[in-house]
Parts: sequence; structure tokens; C-alpha cells
Amino acid sequence: MRRCAAASILLALAGCGYRLGEPTIEGAHSVALSIPENQTLRRGNEFGYGGHEIDLAQQVRDMVLARTEYDLLPEGDADLTARVEIVEYETPFLVADRSDRPLVSDVRVRVRLKIQRRDGTIVYEGDRREVGYLVPGRDEDEGTARAEAFEKIARWVVSRLEGGW
Repeated sequence: MRRCAAASILLALAGCGYRLGEPTIEGAHSVALSIPENQTLRRGNEFGYGGHEIDLAQQVRDMVLARTEYDLLPEGDADLTARVEIVEYETPFLVADRSDRPLVSDVRVRVRLKIQRRDGTIVYEGDRREVGYLVPGRDEDEGTARAEAFEKIARWVVSRLEGGW
């Protein structure tokens, strides 16, 4: 009876689109991650940081290593190449006090992602906009909000690499 119940649960989960094991794009076991291209005028390295491109590349790399079974290989050796392009980077104020000091703000980032196979076949192409919030009163700054937005983007990139969309 228990075996029948377990089998029924597995069949129900399979029918709902759930999969056991690490989902990947069919036939792909490795991925190359290029440094994102930055189409904006914001570089982020004015104060000695690695720049937005390096920060986002590190977030994506760390997320791929943590959440997938893909091997990271150089472009040309990998089954897939994931290219991220930073298309927009904005830091509008949402709320300011009477002296125009920001009380609450955010960082808005839009990226474009292209995943393609070694033979050049495009597997996925799409855009994503994410927002990271900051509250200067809590000693948060643009870097805090940027890290939040980049983490969300990295999770999205990994979800695209997992396939099944």
C-alpha cells in the first residue's frame, strides 16, 4: 500500500511539471559565463570596486556553482554560453526629506540574457528588470541595493539555465 502511495505521489508531481534531480537544458553539462557587457554610462568602479560588470559576473558565477550541476568551462569548451548585458541602470529617489536627502530609494537594473549552444543555436533569449531597495537611515547605500538587484538577476539567470521554462 505504501509503495502504491509513493508511486502515486511521484506520478502526480511529474504531472505538475516537477522533476527530481538537478534540471538542466537537455544535453548540456557545462556552461561558460562571460563578463557582462555594460551598455549604460554607469560603471560602478569610481571608488575602487570591481565595477558593475564584475559584481554581476561574480553573483551569477556563485549562483551557478551553488544551485546547478553545471561545470564552468571556458567559452568554446562548454556546451552552453550565457551572455548577460546590462541594458539599464537607474537610481531614482523614491522618498526624500525636506532637505532633499534620500530617505528611501532603489536601484533598478534591466539585463538581457542570451544562452546559446556551442554550435551557435540560441536556446534562450530574454530581458529581465529587477529592483534592489535601500534605506539610507539604516546605513544602507547604493551598493546594498545593487547587490540585492544583482542577486535577483543571478537567480533568474540560473532559472533560465535550468531549462523547463
